[in-house]
Amino acid sequence: MTLAAHSNETPVPNEPKRIILDTDMTFDVDDVGALAVLHALADDGRARILAVNYNEVHESGAGAIDAINTWYGRGGIPVGVYRGELSDPDSSRYLDRVADFPHRLTADDAPDALDVYRRVLNDQPDGSVTIVSVGFLNNLADLLRAEADLVASKVEKLVVMGGRHNDGFNLVRHGLVDTTQEVIENWPTPLAISDYGGRVRTGSTLADTPVDNPVREAYFRWFNGAFEGRSSWDQVAVLYAVYGAGDWFEDVASGTGSLRNGYSWQLKSGWRTYVGPKRTEHEFVGLIERLMVEPRSN
Repeated sequence: MTLAAHSNETPVPNEPKRIILDTDMTFDVDDVGALAVLHALADDGRARILAVNYNEVHESGAGAIDAINTWYGRGGIPVGVYRGELSDPDSSRYLDRVADFPHRLTADDAPDALDVYRRVLNDQPDGSVTIVSVGFLNNLADLLRAEADLVASKVEKLVVMGGRHNDGFNLVRHGLVDTTQEVIENWPTPLAISDYGGRVRTGSTLADTPVDNPVREAYFRWFNGAFEGRSSWDQVAVLYAVYGAGDWFEDVASGTGSLRNGYSWQLKSGWRTYVGPKRTEHEFVGLIERLMVEPRSN
């Protein structure tokens, strides 16, 4: 897929969007699809991947992320891991197999996610970084507690994949609902909640990609030896983080959001918003599938 093939979807920016991905790549497989989409957008000049941080605790998580980055020719991307404890950690159908693909990083070698955030953010221009969270908010809470001023100066926006009302997984899993509240309540830059993508099922076309593609392997293993379409919540969040409001999305600034612990917040333009889709499910499927199977540029 060439750059020209995407030109009718949204204009290519003069400067790529600087992105840090924070992922729980373990239980579900749309995290893998989201990282594939992000690499394709980087190949197209739309995104620059500054780091990928891991907010689960599976021992193969860092290696699998590094294997995907390596396959796309970006094995030098910093990968940080959460060093705390999580109650009832998730198992994975695919991480061990993906971590068998070529890479250099191990769980023991991976730096602390907080250290990666510090190092990467300090090297960026003020107000230039978009963080997109497609997992739990434990890494972001650690960052906020330790470096609130750094966040305020360097981060342009935080995009959180999670349900706007009473989310049942990303915003509450592992007993982290109060941690989620802490981040939403105190994050010092604009924050957008994205939960679209449940019926946007993608990944079946990965069957036609090379067998050395770890993204292909992840979907194959997640579907127990088949290729089917999976919901694309995380891919949509990444697309919004890179595209922003425009042809594909709108920023909804009316109404409220809420968590299962009773906390609620008011949506406000330019501060706390909700991501609304402007295209059909069919159009999102087409775009995400094309990006997920786009040949690597190297």
